[in-house]
Amino acid sequence: MTTQYDILLTALNELIEINHSRINGYRKAADDIDGGDLKGLFQGMVNESENFADDLSEHVEKFGGEPAMESTFSGKIHQVWLDFKAAISSNNRETILSSCEFGDQTAIKAYDTALALDKVQASPDFMSLLNSQRASIAESLKFIQSLKSLEHDAKSE
Repeated sequence: MTTQYDILLTALNELIEINHSRINGYRKAADDIDGGDLKGLFQGMVNESENFADDLSEHVEKFGGEPAMESTFSGKIHQVWLDFKAAISSNNRETILSSCEFGDQTAIKAYDTALALDKVQASPDFMSLLNSQRASIAESLKFIQSLKSLEHDAKSE
């Protein structure tokens, strides 16, 4: 029988996987882009996701679970998309930003799913942690979208 704790551990590990995928994706994006202006941004997002994964791993361990150590199926969705986009148009800023946008939208959906769990909603600490991480990713997404819009506008001129 699946318990609420099993469901919680699964959800937390999925978020860890998404963050590992985000780490891999932003590292790849930094490698694929020539513009130095985005390399620093992408490295900041790598650092952010490393911290998120570490925080989530601590909570999984507190509940006696084994934290995910890499991205698996749900996290690989983000990675596959980034790889596909990079293969189509390497070093195209707008395309790389679109890939990052897709990945962060996927991450936000995963956080929304976890935040809807009864066990998470019953814990103010979990709610605070997940809401904070989700908000940071949402801010990153907004910034990526604004950069993508600027790229698009510059090409239109």
